[in-house]
Amino acid sequence: MKYTTYGSVRGCCGHIHRSEATAERCLASDQRDCRAGGGYSDRAIKLIGTGGYLYHDDAGDQLVRSPGGDGIRATD
Repeated sequence: MKYTTYGSVRGCCGHIHRSEATAERCLASDQRDCRAGGGYSDRAIKLIGTGGYLYHDDAGDQLVRSPGGDGIRATD
């Protein structure tokens, strides 16, 4: 399985993580950086599902929508 981090405000981190632990470190770093700037991160860990699409929820049954598109396609 592959993972990324995504939030409706902050968007995608831009990384494809090969383990959930790596995605957790990425998320922690984003949260720390946002706090340092006086804000907060809305990102959460998301599973990259079948066909390379990023899924919105942990159950993986809804695509993340992008403006003018059907979903965000992740590439290696």
